[in-house]
Amino acid sequence: MAKECRRDRDDEGGQYHAGVRLRALIPLALLSTLVLAACGGSDADRFDEKGAPFTFSYPPGLQKVFADTGREVKGQDPVYRVALGTDETNVVVAATYDVGKDTAKIKPAKLAVAVERAARSLARAINAKVPKRSDGTLGDLPAAIFEFEAPRRGLTTRVYYAFEGRTQYFVRCQWDDAGAAEIPAACDEVAETFAPAPAG
Repeated sequence: MAKECRRDRDDEGGQYHAGVRLRALIPLALLSTLVLAACGGSDADRFDEKGAPFTFSYPPGLQKVFADTGREVKGQDPVYRVALGTDETNVVVAATYDVGKDTAKIKPAKLAVAVERAARSLARAINAKVPKRSDGTLGDLPAAIFEFEAPRRGLTTRVYYAFEGRTQYFVRCQWDDAGAAEIPAACDEVAETFAPAPAG
């Protein structure tokens, strides 16, 4: 294209040729930027939606799941909830619940008992034995972690309970054989990168 322009407009000198070359380079630069953004956008695997009370990273193979993926807390609706997965069985669910009071003012032993009760209730709901609690983290928050096996349903479920202020942060990861290659690793990534959203 640049050669054709030079042949047609030879009488206008070097300034024209330089301008044509520059205009030809600008679309190429823009196209390169768009291709790079499409191939490796830095936000493609980051959950940080406006209004969400938390953020985390997750593998790009997971998508939002809108089907019923089960409840986390019996008799209580979450303040916020999102499910990501490969299907409605193989999911990572993140949710928040309002505790009703500042958890810093609740005795740790009392809070631990409440978590154990919640874990037992969840075990009954999925026909699994209650595993022993292990202590870990959800992002930087101290967390109680339970992993349930429900052989009759062919499911493994791992849950994280963490608290800050009046909020209970809850992550539930669930998978069967079809999701065993993806969901446990996705669960680890969500748990490691999880953070409460900045206030305001």
